[in-house]
Amino acid sequence: DRSGNNCDGVAKCVKIDDGSERKNIDSYGALDRNDENNSDIEKTHAPNQKLKKQPIIRPPPEGTTAYGTVAWYASGPKGLLVLDLLMLLLFVGLLIAYEVAMMSFITDMPITTGSNKVDLLIPSVIVSLLSCAPDISFLSNFSALGLLALALSFTVIAWQGVDDNGLYGFYHMDELNLFPKNWTDASSWFGVVAFGYGIVPVIFNIRDSMAQPEYVQPSTKIGLIMVFVGYITISNGVRILFSPAHVFDGDVLQAMPDTWISFIVRLLMTFVVAVTAPLIVVPCGELIEGKLGIDETDHFSQKVTIRVLLCVVCTILAEYAPGFVHIVSFIGCFCVAIAGFVLPPLFSIQLALKQDRGDHDFLRFKTMLPSLISPQIVGDLGLLVVGVAATVITSILTFIEMIVE
Repeated sequence: DRSGNNCDGVAKCVKIDDGSERKNIDSYGALDRNDENNSDIEKTHAPNQKLKKQPIIRPPPEGTTAYGTVAWYASGPKGLLVLDLLMLLLFVGLLIAYEVAMMSFITDMPITTGSNKVDLLIPSVIVSLLSCAPDISFLSNFSALGLLALALSFTVIAWQGVDDNGLYGFYHMDELNLFPKNWTDASSWFGVVAFGYGIVPVIFNIRDSMAQPEYVQPSTKIGLIMVFVGYITISNGVRILFSPAHVFDGDVLQAMPDTWISFIVRLLMTFVVAVTAPLIVVPCGELIEGKLGIDETDHFSQKVTIRVLLCVVCTILAEYAPGFVHIVSFIGCFCVAIAGFVLPPLFSIQLALKQDRGDHDFLRFKTMLPSLISPQIVGDLGLLVVGVAATVITSILTFIEMIVE
């Protein structure tokens, strides 16, 4: 608007060159109901007066998440497509990791059949059946059971460490090096940490699948605080306890002894993972259903088919996948890092520049210069550069390690 009038980020404006009239357009590109349409406006002005308006941005498709809406207004349909593909890859990777985790739990139990396919059959059937439920909010009742299983697991591991080594590691901490040994180990650490906080970029997809989405924010806040405290305490404590006689090359559950308590813990962990996996299957299935044009009320059989096929494909891929830690590291370095560290500053820069977008003449470029060097843009550029560098380097290193495994 050359007269100095500003338009907000949602409303668009129609402006006559001589400044005689201005019309508001809502986010759907339609004039206010009390206004005349564009053709009527053109007829009421002299022929030498040109109607000039800013490009109209269509609204995102119905059912788009909040993160997807930001991607739509920042980068258009292509941005939303890229984000959806990234979320789809993240969900599939999570499901494969869950399947691998269940497979590792069952393999170390006496009830194993010796075949990964047969071992995964019953848990996969449970995941598929639960994922087809119209409302999966009842699965939240198993969250306390999951915390109990984790607490029991690390209690048994800590007891085993104290029984084998005592507190020797804590008395000789000055001899330990708890930092990564090389860039590959550092990349794996980065991936696991990013994965631990990976709920942030995907929470919008999960929230849209919940019956009571208002509880997402406080539960996420509490969960992240617990993750922060748990990661620091458990990772360093277990490493110090087992430092005299054990070197970890995978998850810490490998340190559990072969006792009946460990059997119960592994069985409980398998059950918890099986009832948690549908929380990933449902939003992933809804993402695919939305792209295929399957609505929420009709075509229930098609929705069931998509979710069951999704579980079957992930189960098959899990048999050929590397260990749980390697999958989690790569998912964190690639999918979560892009969704959490690269796309947010990129979308912020695009939205900030679109506020000043207009004629691409020299005068317009001069008026845009202050916004280009604003603290917000400079900060976003810095975050974008760091995010891209961290994502590229760590993704390559963890992928190579995963292929070797």
